[in-house]
Amino acid sequence: MRIEDLKLFVQIASHLSLREAALHLNMQPGTLSKVVRRVESYYQQALFVRIGKGWQLSPAGKTLLARSNELLNINHDIELELGQPQRTHMRISGADGLLNHYLPALISPLQQYDHELTLATFKDPGVDSLLRYQVDLALVATNGEPPQIQGIQTKLLDQVKFVLACSPNHPLAKRESAIPITEILEYGFIVPSSNIYGDTGSLLSNDGWHDEAFARRIVARVDTISALASLLKTQHWLAYIPEYLLAESQLSMLKSHGCPYTCNQFIWLCCQQKIQYGWINRLF
Repeated sequence: MRIEDLKLFVQIASHLSLREAALHLNMQPGTLSKVVRRVESYYQQALFVRIGKGWQLSPAGKTLLARSNELLNINHDIELELGQPQRTHMRISGADGLLNHYLPALISPLQQYDHELTLATFKDPGVDSLLRYQVDLALVATNGEPPQIQGIQTKLLDQVKFVLACSPNHPLAKRESAIPITEILEYGFIVPSSNIYGDTGSLLSNDGWHDEAFARRIVARVDTISALASLLKTQHWLAYIPEYLLAESQLSMLKSHGCPYTCNQFIWLCCQQKIQYGWINRLF
């Protein structure tokens, strides 16, 4: 079996259909179909099961995907040791906020060994993409313990608390003393419309705020960090955000009293436990 065919199989398997894979890889569907048939013929196994207009991996396909990833990582190590390395391609998933904040620190040690590193990110706040071998790494937020999933290796990257934030020009920004929560709630809030920070432990909000106890007047819903930060800097609105966004977005933090709740996250880097070869080891 040719290594190049296995590389293509791994890439094809991360997509929901042959057409989607062809679009992503900028190749003809017919070319990819021939690769799949060639691999299936070699192993005498059906690797995909059709579901409607898409497909999913068969049991044999899942086994081959796991073994192919292991083999490709071993091959990468051999190429590094013999002085003929191929560039590292890092596939990582996570919530928008986690990818924005933690990616630079993850890439830095890898670039010391491979200046031609390439990167692909996928928005997935959990480990679904990792379990399907669509990514090599996953950034995951929890409220304490790491993801308790068999076969997943984890490393604690950070502990994050959420804070009230506003523009430096906001009427409340100059207040040095803690502000009553009743006064805080007189102002409009920007909130995420999707899970851009990862798991916050709340089923009622995407930013960990307890609206059932302290209902906010929501004036804007956004689905990206950049939109939230831009609006927060230009409007007299408030937001409940991870503390790391304060400096990144040049925002001011407000102190408050009268609310007993806080949102705290633990940020984990996750990988498949049985894939411990190559560049992934440098991050764990």
